[in-house]
Amino acid sequence: MATFTKKSGSANEKNVDELISDTREWDKKLQTSSEEINFLSQFITADIFQKNIPNLYENLFAFSSTITTLKNEKIELHQAISNHKNDLIGMFECEDISCETFYFKQHEKLENRLMKFLADFDEFQKELFKFCTNKLRMPD
Repeated sequence: MATFTKKSGSANEKNVDELISDTREWDKKLQTSSEEINFLSQFITADIFQKNIPNLYENLFAFSSTITTLKNEKIELHQAISNHKNDLIGMFECEDISCETFYFKQHEKLENRLMKFLADFDEFQKELFKFCTNKLRMPD
């Protein structure tokens, strides 16, 4: 059985427990993004915008399409993380550095994918909020 260092830092400096802990944190971040996506989907389709705004529905449709794309990416990412979590158990069977390196590279690749998703989602939210500024109906 392979030995792992207990340092934190890059993926290949972590042990299996730390990698699994990372995936739990990723799950939490994706759960939060799921709730945000659901809210934003409802927000975009709600009847809360002022009337007579040029290209309002075209813009809302574009935001809706983007949120659908983000939702699909989040679902795929969540499945990849779930599979990765199961795969990490195989690391206990590693007997050489190349085996460990495979798992570390997979972990790092998935972490980069998650960070890109979160950055893209953050940028989407900024653009949506910027667009919605001064476009909501005021209460009667």
